[in-house]
Amino acid sequence: MPMQKTWLLRLTPIREELLKLSVPVIDRAMFERLFGVRRRRAIQLMHYFGAYQSGRTCLIDRLALIEQLLPIEGSTDFALEQRRRQRLVDSLERLRRSRAGAHVSIRIDAAANTAAFPAGVQLDCGTLRLEFHGVEDLLRKLYELSRAAAADFASFRAAAEGTPPVAIQSAGGAG
Repeated sequence: MPMQKTWLLRLTPIREELLKLSVPVIDRAMFERLFGVRRRRAIQLMHYFGAYQSGRTCLIDRLALIEQLLPIEGSTDFALEQRRRQRLVDSLERLRRSRAGAHVSIRIDAAANTAAFPAGVQLDCGTLRLEFHGVEDLLRKLYELSRAAAADFASFRAAAEGTPPVAIQSAGGAG
């Protein structure tokens, strides 16, 4: 598998910093710092971009490097890498938000009648009124409300829609 181009995402800041410099050539150490790569990778990239040897030093023309970076910035690889990185950032943010909720502990009364609405909950035609004291109490009441809906959906629907409950007949009824 080829080495991941970690410097690709930093391409715009790299090019901007190169434009600010006044030196005509970039040496390996400066290239390492700008691109955020190690010695061996810096030498590989410098040769790829047309570096030359001056004694034992590897140098690259600053303006030629800037010109070579411009088409890369507009390339498909650059756009794909940016989208991949954005998806990763979005995924990590969703995970961070869900982890905050995972630490909330809701105390549930197992002996409570699951068909009844919890105290402080009123459900009328198109309106839900819920009184709570803190986020844990809110979550507990919403959970108990969902249990009540699951226990007797016909009554729950009737309360929510403001219609009388409909009796459900079994398929094998007398006829």
